[in-house]
Amino acid sequence: MKRYFRYSVIRFRPYAELGEFANIGVIVLDIYGNEIDFRLAPKRFSRLRHFFDDSGYRSYYGAIDLLRLELGRVSAYLPDLKEWNAVDAFHSLVRTRESSILFSEPRTVTSDETVKSIVDRLYSRFIKRETPLEDPEVALTRDIRRALHHNGLRQFKNVKIDDDLVPVSFPLGYKGHDLFAIKPLAFDQKSPMSIVDYGAHWTKRLSYLLDKRKISPNNVLLALSPPPSSSEKSSREAYAVAKAELEELPLEVVQGQSDGVINPVVLEFARNASQRHFWN
Repeated sequence: MKRYFRYSVIRFRPYAELGEFANIGVIVLDIYGNEIDFRLAPKRFSRLRHFFDDSGYRSYYGAIDLLRLELGRVSAYLPDLKEWNAVDAFHSLVRTRESSILFSEPRTVTSDETVKSIVDRLYSRFIKRETPLEDPEVALTRDIRRALHHNGLRQFKNVKIDDDLVPVSFPLGYKGHDLFAIKPLAFDQKSPMSIVDYGAHWTKRLSYLLDKRKISPNNVLLALSPPPSSSEKSSREAYAVAKAELEELPLEVVQGQSDGVINPVVLEFARNASQRHFWN
């Protein structure tokens, strides 16, 4: 029988002002089994030595020891207490805190495996990286394409705009008399500056294409994916800056999806594009 598990990826961030972090472990809650298990990276973790400077790597030594002690106490000793509640303990552990140790926003997975098997599988995925994580922009593009197909809008294909200076590919384009395109943009970059830079990059590209009349005003919709809700305030502020710059263009800018549901505005844009093409 499949059971529900909640999990959080554990991250190490030695310098809060830079916003950079590395995954160092996972913690999993077996909701119905009232059990918590976890797995942490080793104390000597070569990937961190390459990722951070010597000072950051040395601070990891102390942080991982304290974390291993805290999680070990919760998973091993507290269950013996009469009032033990694994759900409350899990959410207390993964709450937002001012620390070099961060916990990602909890996610849910269903499986008929044991909690130990789930821990090992997630550890392999997020820390060993045996299974590469899907790029958020690729995932959003796929989800929009599926929603379009589900609504009978199969005309949107990959369209490349040839230009000697700024060639651009739209993964969801519909070219008839005019070009209509949906361009997903994911702002999952690790630092606030990278988020601002990514927005500026696309603002300049699209502005150039508008000036060259390679695309027309209102014929392109930008479907944005904001930083995760667990992101630092600086990342959310950087996203607001990037979004504001994109909104100055004569293009439609919306959030691509919310809670896994594609924004209806995206589908309406696609329907209108199809109808305009038919009447032209």
